Amino acid sequence: MASHRELGNENGHPQQYTVMDEAGTRTLVNLGLQPVCFPRVPAGRLDLMLDTVDGLLLGGSATNVHPRHYGEEPIREGMCFDEARDAVSLPLVRLAIERGIPLIAFCRGSQEVNVALGGSLHQSLQALGGPVVHWEDPDESLEAQYRERHEVSCLPGGALERITGCSRFAVSSLHSQGVKRLAPGLVAEAVADDGLVEASRWYDERQFAWAFQFHPEWGHQQHPRYARVMAAFVDACWQHQRAREPVAMPVVLPEAA
Repeated sequence: MASHRELGNENGHPQQYTVMDEAGTRTLVNLGLQPVCFPRVPAGRLDLMLDTVDGLLLGGSATNVHPRHYGEEPIREGMCFDEARDAVSLPLVRLAIERGIPLIAFCRGSQEVNVALGGSLHQSLQALGGPVVHWEDPDESLEAQYRERHEVSCLPGGALERITGCSRFAVSSLHSQGVKRLAPGLVAEAVADDGLVEASRWYDERQFAWAFQFHPEWGHQQHPRYARVMAAFVDACWQHQRAREPVAMPVVLPEAA
């Protein structure tokens, strides 16, 4: 999923850019998939775009889903939004589930999944307070920001516990927003100690559609539980490709006269 940001160009002037998260795309390549990007797709072309892919990854971004999509106004001025991304990602989530296309989402992407399906968000976890720190220190190095910051508990006997082989594990955490009301159709698979949903999935397990507030795409080579999450997505993509490949009809040659 592309994001849209104003960055400085080589002359120091602000300029609009369409960007993709390097960690997500590099992870897909390392796992044998080929990422593609379709920025600013008009709603009428989303179906055509989905005809060409076997999975969707909605990655993180420093921007937030605009709260008007869940019936609220921004709680303060100066919040950073990306409505061009919202315009593609929200209908794309719904369409992917309708068509059975594997979907995995991290951080902002997980919030998009929740909002797209009718849920809402806490606009500021810092304002809520609580015992768990979900956000990074801006003065930390990038590696430190993506370190495992707190633990989550899996739904006992749930799908995530089966995938990871763990009932409780530590996760990265770089977000100031999170699920307030979980969308209809989503099942909470892991929560932080303050009760915040950290992983959810579409209720029908035959449809691979997962949302993670943390970042399995970072550190999947070092952390077996992250690797198992990413492997499950990769397997779902290959299964989708095999299912949509046309079955070769046997060629029957006429008998020689």
